[in-house]
Amino acid sequence: MKNKDSSGSWKIGPIIFLAIIAFGFLSFSLYKEFSKKKVVESEIEALKEQAEKIKQENMSLEERIAYLSSQDYQKIQAKDKLDLQDPNENVVVITQDLDIPTQKTQELETKNDNQNTYPTEKTSNLLKWWNYFFNK
Repeated sequence: MKNKDSSGSWKIGPIIFLAIIAFGFLSFSLYKEFSKKKVVESEIEALKEQAEKIKQENMSLEERIAYLSSQDYQKIQAKDKLDLQDPNENVVVITQDLDIPTQKTQELETKNDNQNTYPTEKTSNLLKWWNYFFNK
């Protein structure tokens, strides 16, 4: 009877050992698949965020294109860059005569004549600052 018991345990040991090896191999394979799945899911999320960002940029570009092609923008650009006017507009140009001194220039001239502490236009900036701070 001992022969039957010993021969039965001899067959069960390698089967258990092979089962443990198979279980380990399956566990390792499942771990690799889950890690790949996690990487793919994170890439999908990143691509979804990128797609949403691109959609928002497209919407803002479409709004800008709509504004740039509008009549209001074209009128503003025609006035600014081409000096054009609407048919119903009256343009008034104000120029200043260089022969007639303004009140401020007259005041500055009288100060220069009275005090003579302000530098003339031919002096350097360094000397102007020096006079401004130290010759009051």
